Amino acid sequence: MKKYKYETATITLPNGKRKYVRGKTKEELREKMHMVKQELCLGIDVGNETTVREYATHWFRTTRSKGLAERSALKMERLMENYIFPTVGSMRLRDVKPVHIRAIMGNIDMLSHGTQSCVVSLLRGMFDLAVEDNIILRSPVSASVRARGETSGEAEALTPEQETALLEAAKGTKAYTAVLTILYTGLRRGEFTALMWSDIDYDARVIHVRRHVIPRRSGAPLIVDGAKTDAGVRDVPLPDYLAVHLRREQASTRSVYVFPNSKGQLYSPSAFSSLWKTLDKRAGFHTHPHQLRHTYATKLFEMGLDIKQIQYVMGHANPNVTLDTYTHFREDLRKASTVQQVCAALC
Repeated sequence: MKKYKYETATITLPNGKRKYVRGKTKEELREKMHMVKQELCLGIDVGNETTVREYATHWFRTTRSKGLAERSALKMERLMENYIFPTVGSMRLRDVKPVHIRAIMGNIDMLSHGTQSCVVSLLRGMFDLAVEDNIILRSPVSASVRARGETSGEAEALTPEQETALLEAAKGTKAYTAVLTILYTGLRRGEFTALMWSDIDYDARVIHVRRHVIPRRSGAPLIVDGAKTDAGVRDVPLPDYLAVHLRREQASTRSVYVFPNSKGQLYSPSAFSSLWKTLDKRAGFHTHPHQLRHTYATKLFEMGLDIKQIQYVMGHANPNVTLDTYTHFREDLRKASTVQQVCAALC
């Protein structure tokens, strides 16, 4: 490895402190000194030692997180912790170059388009503000930095074979109640984990959705009244097969929750995610709780329920959400049904 004997120089800053500048050659040193003097003339704080982690954390908590739901804020903080800080967190803001931003984007190349978009938004917001604060002359996040990856699009419902395989994989485990309930009710994960036995009306054959769980920065889950949207407060039909299973579960527990942890308390989002990863391994294919919700909605479409009925049981505030998200039900079944209906109409 070649060892350089650096050329060094100093420059006195407006606050009286001295800044040391060095280069591998006299030419490089002259260029760096010229840049520092240019930045000083433009009012840039060339002596600022703030790291990316320090600046990003302060920026996010005082500015960016304003108006965000706690769940959304927590998600963005995790994105910074997992995908931005490992590469540039310990670096000074002034030292981050476009090459470092490209490294971050390269590391998340396999993530979804939505996740990449969030990371790009965080990077732009943070460095744009650093420019406004006169810490850096220009943002290292160039206009060419774009989120790639596949868009989530319309989620695919599970096939009947996948449903059977998933239920078989869950049998004998705690996950079985979760899989069965979400498949048969379409509840959101937060609605399901907040579900109490008092919410189940076996006589009326409905489940009252009246609360949901959100994660907190402290890591402990929080149960809140209401739902994700006002329309989320609803009564969901309780199928007989699910009712039988839930009665059996209720008889074997003292917890007030339908899906408690080992101590009978609220099941945390992180523990639920871990449980689902284990289920994925047992099933042999990847799925997620929201896909079960899609599957439920798909079945409702296939059974001929109208859009307003489905909007209600899904808890959507706007019917367009229902149409945009769930009308992509199984293409083969829909095509076959269309052929039959057209032939019947013309015969």
